[in-house]
Amino acid sequence: MYGATPLEDIPSYNNIVRALTEWTGADALGADQTSVTDGIGGVAPAVSGASLVSGTVAAYGTGVGVPIIGNVRQKSIQGIDTRTGTTVDAATPTGFGVVPNGPTPITLASKTAITGTNPTRRYQVQLALGLLSQEKLIPTKFMASQLAIEITLANPNECIYAVTDGTASTTPPTYQVSNVNLIPEILEFDASYDESFLRGLQQGGVPIKFSTWNNYRFSNGQASVANLQIQERSRSVKSIFCMQRREAPLLSADSGATFFNTDTTTLNGASTLQDYQYRIGGR
Repeated sequence: MYGATPLEDIPSYNNIVRALTEWTGADALGADQTSVTDGIGGVAPAVSGASLVSGTVAAYGTGVGVPIIGNVRQKSIQGIDTRTGTTVDAATPTGFGVVPNGPTPITLASKTAITGTNPTRRYQVQLALGLLSQEKLIPTKFMASQLAIEITLANPNECIYAVTDGTASTTPPTYQVSNVNLIPEILEFDASYDESFLRGLQQGGVPIKFSTWNNYRFSNGQASVANLQIQERSRSVKSIFCMQRREAPLLSADSGATFFNTDTTTLNGASTLQDYQYRIGGR
């Protein structure tokens, strides 16, 4: 925002960033260091040892030696999974991602062996805003009002994936964000640059052009064909993406995932996404 004027507003920013990261990342299916420090990660072997034996983890495969693939964020960064592998270690959570680091014991469902809560993590991310990714510098020295970045946090069920052994936890997980810092690169120029910039402001202004994202949400109602009207006014369009996502976010599922099929009752129902097209104007 520039004063009270919003320059750029991107609803569902988190979903856009996740999709672009998974589609274009250098190691979207692995656990490279860059993705882990960004809090994204990929997939990795989830558990080892006895918990590879079939048990309550049988949904991921049965038999000794069956590899179980887990999410890197849940396994190594800040996840909790209370499922166990065998009756021998039934009192100990051996699911991947038991990594809280707080001082207070926590009880998830019937398990009490997790000895920490409130994990704290620090992340440094590059904001994917058009104003911050365009090639020109932002002339904060010549702005008449304050330039502010407003971040709206997602609800816990939109960004937390809490897996238990089937018994509901008494306290649903939540999160908070603190100590937020913007670390910009600030450049100072000599007086001649200031004079030429002021002349540009007086002679019609200095344009700063940037690209941004607009998104539109629709409900398909499990129909086989959907025609959706998008009221969009843009000078130019570089990219268009179509994604099917869960409408109601759940703590027990990855609410940011995209699906080829949104029919929850039939595996290959009428809502299996096979193809789509855009009609822009008469083209």
